[in-house]
Amino acid sequence: MTTNNTLTELSETVDRLTELTRQIAQQQLAAGVSDEQIADALYAAARLFSAKTDRVGKRAWPIKEDALNATETVVLVTALLDAADINLFDMAIWFRRAE
Repeated sequence: MTTNNTLTELSETVDRLTELTRQIAQQQLAAGVSDEQIADALYAAARLFSAKTDRVGKRAWPIKEDALNATETVVLVTALLDAADINLFDMAIWFRRAE
């Protein structure tokens, strides 16, 4: 698969995932999504985000201000920190890593 095909496939997959996620949330079906499916989606996004940041540096976060509300943000960050056994002090050490 060529680079352009790979990037196009990723774009189409993300568009489809975004639409499916919207439908699931709108229809209040999120409880039926397995923990593993959610985790796999998060892992994929985190790995891609980290790899791009390592490659091109942190120019600006590609996350829109209103993409997640405060609750969604804190729930996600807390889960990620807990899973990696990182406390807020440890996080501060890496905070400026990509600058």
